[in-house]
Amino acid sequence: MSRYPAVRFFVYVVMFGLIIVTAYSCKTAAPLENKTKLTTEEKAVIRMKNKEEKQAEKEYEEAVKKHRKSQAKSTQLMMKEAKKQQRKNNKIHQRSLWDRLFRKKCR
Repeated sequence: MSRYPAVRFFVYVVMFGLIIVTAYSCKTAAPLENKTKLTTEEKAVIRMKNKEEKQAEKEYEEAVKKHRKSQAKSTQLMMKEAKKQQRKNNKIHQRSLWDRLFRKKCR
């Protein structure tokens, strides 16, 4: 195998890919609700809570849109630029790939 560095590289890439695919992650773990058997009342409560959360989020988004629409054009442009700058500044605070893939503690 040492004669063929391309084959060795390919094997390493495949092994690394398998490790990443099978790694435990906060995003791949099933929520607690799916791990236990729930009664119909508990399921109804969960559905009702989800529905209320969606409704509250929808109302919030509508309020934000209404607020932004009522602003002057110059203010809208400033808010847009501030949002771009915020995205740019927050990229440095993102967790490393290693932490996101292999650390079990979710932040």
